[in-house]
Amino acid sequence: MNATGPATLIWMIKITAYALVVFAQYRMISRVAMGRLKAVVLSWLGWSMLMGISVVAQLQAHAWVWDWNLFSVLLSATGCLLIGITGFWTGNYSRGKGDVLCLVAGLTCMGVFFLFSDPWITTVLAIIADLLVAIPMLERAFKDPAGHRTDAWPIVLLAWTLTATSILFNFSWLHMLWPLYLMGFTGLMTYLSYLRPRLQVKRA
Repeated sequence: MNATGPATLIWMIKITAYALVVFAQYRMISRVAMGRLKAVVLSWLGWSMLMGISVVAQLQAHAWVWDWNLFSVLLSATGCLLIGITGFWTGNYSRGKGDVLCLVAGLTCMGVFFLFSDPWITTVLAIIADLLVAIPMLERAFKDPAGHRTDAWPIVLLAWTLTATSILFNFSWLHMLWPLYLMGFTGLMTYLSYLRPRLQVKRA
């Protein structure tokens, strides 16, 4: 059996996923810059820190040998940082009483996993902290679906689905944790901003 066939397919899936992540981030940044979408700045900055540190933790645990399975996470961390900066710079951001509390909770989790060298502990706690930081955005999307509707959510959902698919060829639960979590999160955001309003209209 020719091994180059599956290898080429895996790389095609990975590159497609990378391109979709970048495109979705571009769409999100453009909407924030034009004032069509308000960024929850603390959430985006928190996500950037948590995902970035998770990448560092996994690389450190493997003697700093680069792993392309982490590239989507690194791209997402960079995109989250740029979205947060764009929202703050343009003034197109929203904030609420719970934002700081969620960020503090996330940073607390980040501080805890700094004490461990085990990549499993750091990754799991980073994802838990990431979810805590995401709570304000989920609340806003629930209350104001139109204000958080962007095609970036389904695009990123597809990107992480492709990333998870590529990992199946060389399976690792550690590498699969972020894609599974982000598939769930972007799927929920897609539902809240697109599907839930339509279902409510049909029921009415």
